Amino acid sequence: MRTKFYTYLSVVLMLWLGTGMVQAQDVQVTGTVNDETGAPLPGVSILLKGTTRGTTSDLDGKYSISGPSSGVLVFSFIGYNTIEETIGNRSQININLTPDVSNLEEVVVVGYGTQKKSQLTGAISSVGNKEIQELPITDARQALQGRAAGVDVTQAGSKPGSAPQVRIRGRRSFNASNEPLYVVDGIPTVGGLDDINPQDITSMEVLKDASATAIYGSRGSNGVVLITTKRGNVGKTVVSVDSYYGLNKELGRIEVFDGPAFAEYKRESRRATGRYPEGPGSLADDERIFEPIELESIALGRSTDYVDGLLRDGNIQSHQVGVSGGSEKTTFFVSANYFKDVGIIYNQDFTRYTFRINLDHQITNKIKIGTSTLFTRSDRNGENFNPIGGALAENPLGKPFDEDGNIIFLPTTDGLRTNPFAEIVPGAQVDETRRYRAFTSFYGSWDIAKGLNYRVVFGPDLNVRRSGRFTGSQTNARRGGPPTGSVDDRFQFNYTLENILTYTKTFNSIHNLNLTALQSFQQDRFEQTTISVLDIPAPSQLYHRLGDAAQITGANTNLVEWALLSYMARVNYTYKDKFLLTGTIRADGSSRFGENNRFGYFPSVALGWNMHQENFLKNSNKIDLMKLRVSYGSIGNQAINPYQTQALLGRTSYAWDNTAAFGYRPNTIGNPDLRWETSTTFNTGVDFSFFKGRVLGSLEYYVT
Repeated sequence: MRTKFYTYLSVVLMLWLGTGMVQAQDVQVTGTVNDETGAPLPGVSILLKGTTRGTTSDLDGKYSISGPSSGVLVFSFIGYNTIEETIGNRSQININLTPDVSNLEEVVVVGYGTQKKSQLTGAISSVGNKEIQELPITDARQALQGRAAGVDVTQAGSKPGSAPQVRIRGRRSFNASNEPLYVVDGIPTVGGLDDINPQDITSMEVLKDASATAIYGSRGSNGVVLITTKRGNVGKTVVSVDSYYGLNKELGRIEVFDGPAFAEYKRESRRATGRYPEGPGSLADDERIFEPIELESIALGRSTDYVDGLLRDGNIQSHQVGVSGGSEKTTFFVSANYFKDVGIIYNQDFTRYTFRINLDHQITNKIKIGTSTLFTRSDRNGENFNPIGGALAENPLGKPFDEDGNIIFLPTTDGLRTNPFAEIVPGAQVDETRRYRAFTSFYGSWDIAKGLNYRVVFGPDLNVRRSGRFTGSQTNARRGGPPTGSVDDRFQFNYTLENILTYTKTFNSIHNLNLTALQSFQQDRFEQTTISVLDIPAPSQLYHRLGDAAQITGANTNLVEWALLSYMARVNYTYKDKFLLTGTIRADGSSRFGENNRFGYFPSVALGWNMHQENFLKNSNKIDLMKLRVSYGSIGNQAINPYQTQALLGRTSYAWDNTAAFGYRPNTIGNPDLRWETSTTFNTGVDFSFFKGRVLGSLEYYVT
């Protein structure tokens, strides 16, 4: 009897334990994530709440994740409301995400911080990662074209690697630079954006009025572009691969004469001076005005299109691998990119290699550190090379090649025009520029007390550039003369150190106060060495053995240093999220200016009124946002060359009796009173959003 009892008890325990084990097993959940229209949403983050387990939806919106039946899945995507779903006994969970229709809680990056979109008082335009990824752009600035009101982006030419020109609300200065300030992950950059991989960018904010740009003082007069790069997210490690390949073709050509048309043009030009008979001429008449090569081309019907021979089908390609993820303590984003742009003209191309690593680590609940590090190498060919101009002026009746296919350097007897095809012979024209750059920012953040935060940022930026040029004997520039070569080496080191203190406090649930204080120091050192020579003995040496040349035609070195010391304070105040106030004051001390005007002071003030929070609009189901803004401020421009305030000497020659001698003379009169170039801006605007975000935008009126 006792044996039967124990046997029965054992069976019951095994069944109970088995049931418990089944309950503890994970459930495999699959499904599809769609938007409000039913279209699939790729890239949606699906996270098992309370864990680091997660995944993302694929291009078709599909996902797969495992978790316990008691687990909760969190579906989140930028611009959409977050949804939480308990797994239960379901193996398939399909989700429809709805847009964050008000969009008022969207956080926008501003100078030295972030703000809710509904609390902005300045004129700011945003370009997101989606817009940046839509086109195969070579430079991040191209993403602003046509996507930010008041921003004009123009491309100077089609050469690979050429930088576009950006103007925010037009030109502000006659003599100084009109280029906006670019701030990458909180660090103002002086090395440009040529080395920044557009695929690493999360968002770009364009600050346009004085209220938004005055926080950058002397560098904000031409507008500010804030660039935020991608960072890791808590969850499963995600590996992404992005690759594309495309073709480039010329947009159009300038129409020029072919051989027969040029021949008739030449005859008509002689008729005008009485040197060719009216009507059809004889062979003897042609022999008087055409040279033998031209007569041969006319007889053979030979016509050479030199422009067509210099053009090709270009291509553009980009290949990127990214890895992101992390835990609750540490998140990371790592990417490597290869980019190549082959131009439509021979000897013109641009290649860039980039490697980025962004890390964030939470040391304690109050202390956080992180870094954004970028390493790049780029190679550009043909920056100063363009043979199209010569090809357009070339005589189509010339003979470019002999019977064996060799280039004839002078297709006609015109000594000023050489064969354009000689310019693209390998080694005839070499124009190479190689750049190395290490751009890094380190930060540390300390929550001192509730609402009080201290942040320190250090950003070194190292640029090394070497440009080499070689012009061979058989080119139009030399016309059989001795080859020339030159080297231009540049070294630039810039660093920024900033201390930022912020305080946030809410009083009685209706008063919101945010205070920001800043101390910043930036220093730049630029070194340059150039040398140019004549008569390089062996063309294969190019510009790598300039010491072997017969003559040094130029040699120079240069050193330029400048520094900027800044202090800033800003206050943001909101009352019932209805009335908004922003006040900013910044003091900049620049080494570029004279002793009597070393510091400049740049204040601004802005007011805002969220009309949609008023009772007469609050319950409207048609108006999501209606905000009035007005601002006034003063901003400066320090983009002048250093040392202009100092008295400078220039080299000159003297006649010492009958012997020439070199000396120095006053070249620039010193001006210790040289002052800041300052502009004041008045701006008023309306931000609106209707019908749950289906119609939105802003209207601006400004005077500078």
